[in-house]
Amino acid sequence: MAPRDRTNALLAAALLIVVTPAALAPIYSYDLFWHLAAGRWIAAHHALPLTDPFAIGSDRVPWINGEWLFEVPLFFVHAVGGIALVAWLRALIVATTFAAGFFFAARRGATGIALLLAALAFAGGNERLDARPGTVAALFVVLAIALLAQRSRAATIAYVLLSIAWINTHPSALLAPAFPAAVALLARERRDAWITAAASAAALLVNPFGVEAIAAPLRLTAFAGSGAFVNAEWVPSQPAVFPLLYVTVVIGVVAFASARDRRDHVWRIAIFAVLAYLSIAHVRNQGLYFAAFPLLVAPIVRIERAQRAFAIAALLPIASVAARGDHRPSLVAHRFPVAAVARLRQTKLQGNIYNPDQFGGYLIWSFFPQRRVLTDGRNELYHSFLREYAVARVDSRAWHALLRKYRIDLAVDEYRGALDVVDGRSGRHQSIPASLAYFPRRDWALIGYDEAGMVFARRAAFTPAIVDRWELRGIVPDAKRSR
Repeated sequence: MAPRDRTNALLAAALLIVVTPAALAPIYSYDLFWHLAAGRWIAAHHALPLTDPFAIGSDRVPWINGEWLFEVPLFFVHAVGGIALVAWLRALIVATTFAAGFFFAARRGATGIALLLAALAFAGGNERLDARPGTVAALFVVLAIALLAQRSRAATIAYVLLSIAWINTHPSALLAPAFPAAVALLARERRDAWITAAASAAALLVNPFGVEAIAAPLRLTAFAGSGAFVNAEWVPSQPAVFPLLYVTVVIGVVAFASARDRRDHVWRIAIFAVLAYLSIAHVRNQGLYFAAFPLLVAPIVRIERAQRAFAIAALLPIASVAARGDHRPSLVAHRFPVAAVARLRQTKLQGNIYNPDQFGGYLIWSFFPQRRVLTDGRNELYHSFLREYAVARVDSRAWHALLRKYRIDLAVDEYRGALDVVDGRSGRHQSIPASLAYFPRRDWALIGYDEAGMVFARRAAFTPAIVDRWELRGIVPDAKRSR
């Protein structure tokens, strides 16, 4: 190893050590728990489910679960160390992504610049890389771009193997053949990249679902753009909310515009433009963009002076992340109905559970197969349900029909604020807490609540004695929130 590479390797190791505790944070992702449940199901059955086994509202269509290779190891990690170990593993993967990004960027650019850009990328991408498959995919993006800079048979073989792991971990693997295709089209004397692109495209078919693993994410993207549902991950990235995204885009544009040897880096410009567009179009893609940012931009910047100053400046973005927020290996308490679910488990009441989609994963993990939930965050499996649910939220008759259709006896609902309702007799408008409108106390008993949600039991589904034992009378948890 050359002296410069040895120095960069030591700096990358130091970056890994510093960034790992800074990246440690409570788990935020609602999807973590249905991934855990899927991993548990696969481990128990030694097979992939053909259709969704978890939710009663899902379409009975083939479930193209292209993230199974993430879910099975995740389940075993959780079995060994619980949420704490999952949180630490997530922090380590994030730190590895940006430490590796720095190392490979510094091999083709100035060390100080590479370190600063990696630190900026970490500050921008850390919150978007939660305990989910996309975080592993961000690391795959770094490895893919690093391999593209190599010209050897071993690099091509490694890229093909990476493509296979990628398509079985996250649907962003569709980018895998596109990267070498950009190199083949735009780089000088890189016709060999066509071989990598073709081999990578073929490698995407090495998965349990064949071509459906490629088609399914394309259908989901079209479905997300149809307006049939609202998901925060699929909305555009607003500058006021994600300023560092736009700052780094400007840095990249300026770097490419001022590059003297732009022709040598045109393939990097193309990949940068694609990832920047995807991250601006959908919040969910920001992690991939930030992971790639230092590798794509650092080789372009030709500033040889003040490298030590740039390296010292890299401490500021990392310190800002370390100084912000909670760094405990736990759950974000206000997002998951942990205490409310514990109360429901204590009652031992059985039945199908109504829930908003964000609680679905946690409820599946907590209660399947003893109790079934209505829905969760896998939007692609709920085409029919999403249409009827949209109507039910604004039509009381459709709402009660939906509860009857799915035989709902229990509910774990979120806090929704006040609703404006019309009295059927007087015609007067009045504002009431949402729980009183959707779960009127004459029909539903409040049996538990916490800062994330409320638990209700349908009175007619249980004996009066059981309801009396668990009902919390005279409490409307969302009343204060409705004011």
